[in-house]
Amino acid sequence: MVSNDDELIAALCERAASVKPTDTPTPRERRPPASEETVMKAEVVLGFRLDPLLRRIYREVCDGGIGPGYGSLPLMGNESVLSMYENFRSGSWPEKLMPVWDWGGACWSCVDLEGRIVTNDEHGPTLTDFTTRTWLKAWVGGVDLWKEIYEDKDATIINPFTRKPVATKVRGTAKGRPWPGR
Repeated sequence: MVSNDDELIAALCERAASVKPTDTPTPRERRPPASEETVMKAEVVLGFRLDPLLRRIYREVCDGGIGPGYGSLPLMGNESVLSMYENFRSGSWPEKLMPVWDWGGACWSCVDLEGRIVTNDEHGPTLTDFTTRTWLKAWVGGVDLWKEIYEDKDATIINPFTRKPVATKVRGTAKGRPWPGR
């Protein structure tokens, strides 16, 4: 059982080392830890400091490629926290909400300035019951975080090959409440 941040960092290193390319549909490559200079540059461009635990993870575990979904984004470069944040901010993306984990289909798990996990999709930001700490503890423990942040919804689709209806589950609404930072 992980009881403090040092144990969580160690557990993340261990879990990150054990993730295989087949564990996610399109995993991000795990990168070496970011330098202090890289983290500081990212914070300057973002205009705010990273959540302290997330900052440690980028510095001590890796610069992207771990966690749920397709893995965390690296801080800088192409398809990074910084590039996504700047791109999204040119639209209606909320200020100081950092996209970190991409689920595909325009669904993101983000971190706000208070270290809370916020689901953001076409319906806007939804505050979950997770903090960065509890989110990553759950991931290390093998929890299916997709099921924790989204309701399953029954749906019927038409199989394109047989042209017959098939019962399935699709992504429903995000669990939680509207994010107050909006």
